[in-house]
Amino acid sequence: MIGEAKLRSPEVFAVFYDETLPRIYGYFLRRCGGSVSVAEDLTSETYLRAVAQLKRSASVDDPVRWLFGIARYTLIDHYRSSLRTGERDLAWDDRIEAVADDHDPYTAVLDRDQAIAALNRLSPDQRLVIALRYLDELRVTEIATATGKSEHAIESLLARGRTNFKRHYREHHDE
Repeated sequence: MIGEAKLRSPEVFAVFYDETLPRIYGYFLRRCGGSVSVAEDLTSETYLRAVAQLKRSASVDDPVRWLFGIARYTLIDHYRSSLRTGERDLAWDDRIEAVADDHDPYTAVLDRDQAIAALNRLSPDQRLVIALRYLDELRVTEIATATGKSEHAIESLLARGRTNFKRHYREHHDE
């Protein structure tokens, strides 16, 4: 385990960077519509924030967990920016498991595609809380803290998001 003092060493941080880069990049790539440029930008931003925190004497007990925490907040900042600009770049493909159907794999692919289409039709704020709850597996209290919203607001967004997902999925499924 790399300790806080050791992580401040440029040589140790370089090794840490090489070991964690694929995981951090993959984290973003799966959550940003498969957009390589967005994933690269968010990955770079994460490491810049990490270095800045180390310079401010941030305490680091578990470097990998600490780095993923920075990545999560970088992603939240990206989502907030997307909410303001109306961008829709959340990828669901890698996290949605197709319904297994041994007899008709085509149906399973269609179900997966319909689920992705339904999720992409959610409002940006609903997509944000759904992503944090079901992709990052955060608790409602953690989402509330991360987004600056009340727990009640998060629960409401989750409820509306699930309802809208079901409606959009059924609409797409019936087409």
